[in-house]
Amino acid sequence: MALDLFLLWVLVSLATPALSETSTETSKHPQSLSLDYKPPTGGNPPSPRRDGGRRPGLPAVDKPLTALVPEYDDALTISEHPTFWIYVPYSSEMQHTAEVILWDEDEDIVYETTLQLTGTPGIVSFHLPETAPQLAIDNTYRCDFSFIGGDGIGSATVWSHVMRVALEDDLKIQIEKAATPRERIFIYAINGVWHEALTELAELRRNDPTNEELFADWEVLLSAPGVSLDDIVSEPIV
Repeated sequence: MALDLFLLWVLVSLATPALSETSTETSKHPQSLSLDYKPPTGGNPPSPRRDGGRRPGLPAVDKPLTALVPEYDDALTISEHPTFWIYVPYSSEMQHTAEVILWDEDEDIVYETTLQLTGTPGIVSFHLPETAPQLAIDNTYRCDFSFIGGDGIGSATVWSHVMRVALEDDLKIQIEKAATPRERIFIYAINGVWHEALTELAELRRNDPTNEELFADWEVLLSAPGVSLDDIVSEPIV
């Protein structure tokens, strides 16, 4: 009888994996996370984030100059100096320029500059420099981006609204506890913090453009309800 029990114990031990082995295997396949952008609920009228129609002096394009912001609401940021992203469809052997102007709620100019563009179509970024005045909390600003053709004749303009919000303690803790940059992006997105979600994801994709997981996140973010930038998903980040 004792021998039978011993043999049964040996068989059960061989058939049951060790706890450490099970935990290790599980950690290799963590539960899938998903990006879920939750826009603010202000319901503001849409801003002219896309240039409309053919512009004299500029070539015809399939997709217009487009600011990468939500369709109806202010694009939220927690940064004093956020980064803005714009899809520029024009190509040329000549260098193009862009004029950027940031306006406050009183329609006073906060910052303005001229950027040199390479002439390669794609998504470009502009970071408000640390030397510029910082955005005030709970204030809304308008950012104008004007593309100017190489000959200085044709131009196209889009603009968007950005609002800086306070970094609440709960959100700060979530961000600090994020295990990976991708998890941090998910936290920004579900809390409606557009600029940080977009910027961190765009930088990851710029550094790893063939990563399918990052591309899937990018597609979800730009195709989210209230964003509707599906046609920009496949454009390169330059």
